[in-house]
Amino acid sequence: MKNNHLPDSPFFRFMDVVGDVFLLHLCWLVGCLPLVTAGASTTAAFSVAGKMAAGQEYRIFHDYWAAFRRDFALATRTWLVMAVLGVLLWVDYQLGLSHSGSLGGILIAAAAALGVLWLAVLGSGFALLGRFAYRRGLDAMKDGLRLCLARPQAALVWLVLMGTLPVLHDGAPQLFWYLFPLWLLIGGGAAIVLTARLLRPAFARIEQDQQ
Repeated sequence: MKNNHLPDSPFFRFMDVVGDVFLLHLCWLVGCLPLVTAGASTTAAFSVAGKMAAGQEYRIFHDYWAAFRRDFALATRTWLVMAVLGVLLWVDYQLGLSHSGSLGGILIAAAAALGVLWLAVLGSGFALLGRFAYRRGLDAMKDGLRLCLARPQAALVWLVLMGTLPVLHDGAPQLFWYLFPLWLLIGGGAAIVLTARLLRPAFARIEQDQQ
């Protein structure tokens, strides 16, 4: 939201956006602390980010909590289903690690590929839930899969910003601890805002078709 008390210069406009991203990240992070509410928190954050991307008026705290309450039931049910799928993929990966030879390699490769797809669909699906009305959350996830194919750059940004740290935790722990404080400060909010901006052309077409 534009701060009319700041000078109208590129630097102050940039800092205004950074401040909003930080506040949105803070809301999202607090809302995710009980993991069961992570879906509602992500949906609410995408609701605000969608307004930012569309150039609409918004108030970070007010709009976030309004969307959190509005979509809590649907987003939470959807998140729990997706979380179960994520746990199954993790179990598949662990089974792959416990088996040597080609079987272990196949299980690991399958879990990794499906895990990437799972995370990409999660981002696009919750972005859709935050912007459009759905009766079933799984319909949003299905549309999210199609959206990943239509806007792969948005899916890639989401994957990099949300998936890199978990990979680094085991593969490069020193780099993980170097980047983790920065991500903890603003990473989730940045991922949501950038993804929403990259999805904006697709969302604009959907909104036009609904009129």
